[in-house]
Amino acid sequence: MNSLPPPDPSTRVAWQYAGFWVRLFARIGDNVIALIYASPILVGGIFLVALGVQNCDTTNDTITCTSDQIEWTPIGLGIAALVVSVVFAVVVPIRWIATTGAGPVSRRMRVRVVCRRTTTPIGTGRAVGRLFGSFVSGAIFYLGYLWMLWDSEKQTWHDKLVSSVVIRA
Repeated sequence: MNSLPPPDPSTRVAWQYAGFWVRLFARIGDNVIALIYASPILVGGIFLVALGVQNCDTTNDTITCTSDQIEWTPIGLGIAALVVSVVFAVVVPIRWIATTGAGPVSRRMRVRVVCRRTTTPIGTGRAVGRLFGSFVSGAIFYLGYLWMLWDSEKQTWHDKLVSSVVIRA
């Protein structure tokens, strides 16, 4: 999958690759923190959409609205806020990986995503590529994630795609 030659052993810094469970818990924790950051915008968007349909008729579990009852401005703003919250929840972890190699929970657990050859953070382009590659890793029964269990450098498919490794630092 990776066309790059292996790093030169004489210039390689000694590091320990992060295992499956520590990576899983660090990723879950970082995603929860990103969602917490995005939640005020998300809640605001839900509130605005609800405000836009507050004059509609409710019976049992259904809402029926006529065009006169709908207020389009709060609904439009609410939908925009929902989109912004999703973008925010995606962009924040990309920035964490691109600039420092780790989000707040990953840092606490001493786990970092770094360039396989230089051990520096991977940058924005490769962080975005890694995110899209993670969808591929999960698409086929999560085989791309499980790949690290038998890979010598504990790389998932999305790590191999952008030539990154996850280390204990």
